[in-house]
Amino acid sequence: MSEAQENDQITTGHVDMSATLLPVDNMLQNDASMQGLQELIDKLEPLLAGGRLTRMVDLLSVVCDLVDMSDDYMLEKLVRGVDDAVGGAWTMGNAARMARVQVSQMQEPPSMVGLLRMARQPDARRGLAWLFTTAAVLGKGMRYDPVDDTED
Repeated sequence: MSEAQENDQITTGHVDMSATLLPVDNMLQNDASMQGLQELIDKLEPLLAGGRLTRMVDLLSVVCDLVDMSDDYMLEKLVRGVDDAVGGAWTMGNAARMARVQVSQMQEPPSMVGLLRMARQPDARRGLAWLFTTAAVLGKGMRYDPVDDTED
């Protein structure tokens, strides 16, 4: 709208309302838009009644916060952690499959002496050392101070 038209509207007091309609007003005058809006309201009603829409908005807020906080270092650290987890799971799966094949090929289960002979192998001892070290770390995390129930 030109400056002359604006001045004319101000002096005469006449304002063309069709030029000032908001997009929402145009949507409310359209039957297809109103039908779509009613369908949306019908779908949102159970979410509003159960408070689930609020939880969805909260979840989206958390996701937006994570996106805002993420930087290259954080993403690299996350990718490295996922890579380590997948690599560890892959290695353990392969080791379990290989051990299953080797054990299934044995005619009889090894005796106690046979197990001790197996422990002579450096790889077997290394695996046992890993197993015992892992058990020790897990056990350390399970320590707790005993609770004295007599105090009160």
